[in-house]
Amino acid sequence: MTKTAPTATGVQRCLTEIRQMIISGELLPGQKVHQGEIAALLNVSRIPVREALSTLQAEGVLTYKPNTGFTVARFSGEDLSEIYLMRRLLETELLRSIDLSTVDVAELEALNAKLSTLSSATDPDEYQETNLAFHFRLFDHSALKLVRQEVQRLWYMSSFYRSLYIQEADSRLRVHSDHVQIIEAVRANDLERLIRISDEHRGSTESLVTQRIGWSRPR
Repeated sequence: MTKTAPTATGVQRCLTEIRQMIISGELLPGQKVHQGEIAALLNVSRIPVREALSTLQAEGVLTYKPNTGFTVARFSGEDLSEIYLMRRLLETELLRSIDLSTVDVAELEALNAKLSTLSSATDPDEYQETNLAFHFRLFDHSALKLVRQEVQRLWYMSSFYRSLYIQEADSRLRVHSDHVQIIEAVRANDLERLIRISDEHRGSTESLVTQRIGWSRPR
């Protein structure tokens, strides 16, 4: 008998639900995630659950050990700061390598307009995907392909941290406002302004989230 592959919709639903369990504290850092229990709770088979857990492991939200299974990662301010340090260094190089006059400003405006219609509570994955698409419309103009791939990996690693940030209504307003400033800098072909706004945009996320999750070592 041929096994039925999990549908994208089923996996996406599992991803959304499991992420929300972690964000809400229903699943705590260090807690084991049982595939069978999640499948029963969501009324789905184990197949889409396993796919979703593997995706979350790749993003760094979950860890996996052969004899233990999946557990919720222990998030820390130190890890976030290192990820954002790497992002700042690499994203700055991407922006410096772009001819801003070739960027489709109307496309950036359309993505930011779409983002403003989404709720991070009811559409968390679509919100994150649209936000990522906005930034990578810029990065995709760079010829630095390997750097861009590494930046994309870092974005997935920091996706859970960003999900904490966008839970705040003020944060969502700031995201939209910062994107407007990014668009204006691109339209003006002002690279230094674009880099400065991008640093501030990234830094606001890092600052708020580290306050929420704290540091694992005394500072």
